[in-house]
Amino acid sequence: MHSSAGSSSLSFSSLIQYAFFAIVVYVLAGAPLSGLVSESYLGGSLGSGSRGGDDSVAQEKIDSLVVPEYGLECAEHAYKGVHVLSREPLVVYIEGFLSEGETKHVVSLSEPHFTPSTVWTAGQEKLDVKVRHSEKAQLPRDQSVKCIEDRARRFQGWRPYVFIEKLWSQRYGTGGHYTYHYDWATSTRTSGRISSFMVYVEANCTGGGTHFPRLQHPTPGSDKHEWCRFIECDTAQDNAVDPGLSEGIIFKPVAGNAVYWENMRSDGSGYPESWHAGLPVKSGTKIGLNIWSWLQVGYEPNSDSEKGAEQE
Repeated sequence: MHSSAGSSSLSFSSLIQYAFFAIVVYVLAGAPLSGLVSESYLGGSLGSGSRGGDDSVAQEKIDSLVVPEYGLECAEHAYKGVHVLSREPLVVYIEGFLSEGETKHVVSLSEPHFTPSTVWTAGQEKLDVKVRHSEKAQLPRDQSVKCIEDRARRFQGWRPYVFIEKLWSQRYGTGGHYTYHYDWATSTRTSGRISSFMVYVEANCTGGGTHFPRLQHPTPGSDKHEWCRFIECDTAQDNAVDPGLSEGIIFKPVAGNAVYWENMRSDGSGYPESWHAGLPVKSGTKIGLNIWSWLQVGYEPNSDSEKGAEQE
């Protein structure tokens, strides 16, 4: 009996040792346990001013993010209509995202700052009007712009570690366009351009719609006529020139209205359905406002110096 008890004790002790060493080897081998640990940071603080997430994120990107300004006072704003087109990915059409006064103000702020739009290829910035033919302007952050930023953030609900990027307007003259692209060119589970708004600021034009060829057209029914106020429902003439325009959805540019969509899944992968283009303006001028939201898990710009810098 005594001998049997000793054997059991030795066996139990050995099992504990083996389990301990197995865990050590498991962690040192970079096993998924590290993912569970990092996951816990989503609900905790990584320290004031910490970037967190992907350490390779450039300071230039961090500097482009807007820090929410606590105590910001903005007038009440009521949307004229909010229409959900798709749940996966989430795509929402917003009537009256900007008031008429705000659209005029955005145009006025933009005018002195327009420069030719560029594209990035293999890490190099360059002009390429075959890909992107427009002018861009970063908006000075006055009270009205801050309130537009805040509205875009609130529309998405409270989302930890999601920041609005500083706003850019885009002006397209006759022939102006932006070929098919993703807004989420690079993304991970902890970092990337998680969502986009395309806000139509001025739409004194023909053509110039925003085409999502991989989105499903609304099913014919009682609400199809309603959607035809916002999307192209008769593309027969355009299809004769480009059959690809019959696929997906083309949002009409309507001043003050906006399209919101999500670019990334929770695992950091991008939605293929977010592939889109700004179609050529046939005549007149279109001005759009890009509002992008950037996910940076763990970034907490809480220091007074950072807040002050962002508010300038």
